[in-house]
Amino acid sequence: MSKKIGFVGLGTMGFPMAVNLKKAGFEVIGYDAWKGVYEKAEAAGFTTVDTVKEVAELADEAVISMVRDYAQNVDVIFGENGILTAGNTDGKTIIVMSTLSPDAMNELAARTESESGLKLISAAVSGGRTGAEAGTLSIMTSGHEDIVKSFAPYFDAMGSNTFYYGPAAGNSQVAKLVNNMILGVNMNAVAEGLKLGNHYSHRVVLRAPTLLSINHRY
Repeated sequence: MSKKIGFVGLGTMGFPMAVNLKKAGFEVIGYDAWKGVYEKAEAAGFTTVDTVKEVAELADEAVISMVRDYAQNVDVIFGENGILTAGNTDGKTIIVMSTLSPDAMNELAARTESESGLKLISAAVSGGRTGAEAGTLSIMTSGHEDIVKSFAPYFDAMGSNTFYYGPAAGNSQVAKLVNNMILGVNMNAVAEGLKLGNHYSHRVVLRAPTLLSINHRY
């Protein structure tokens, strides 16, 4: 019998990630606040439910939260009919895959584990919608190392590279922020370089594809 994995947040990123879990042989128990996605989710083979509480009760060992922000994660975990209101969650784990601040993630983990028998790990992602659909996300994990390792089949279904950054849940969010910063700096550098090339284009042919192909040679 395939494992049942809970998935909360079937949006632009979450839906294709859940599809890849289903393709890998897991039974997906899905929930989204917007029920308009349920027809598509059920067509993909998900079991959909009316509350997050039901997701937590039906999942075998883990519930993934892929919602927008800190406030939504608080609602998913601690809110009315949230994960902590479920009756059989001792020993299960919440996998928060949202992008949050490191301090917020640490706070979520500490509060969850002090108020329940649940564990919480973080698994931030990089790769965007394209990576989510292709199953090629880079996944940055942190938290209880034994749990992270045991959940490798879930991460392998959704991504092509998984990294571990230590026991503090917020560590993976630091890695995600650093990654975003590096991407942002590189994008700005490319834009400024092309702007400079355009400024001198009346003197010499400096087309963007030619300029960008220079670095591809290394």
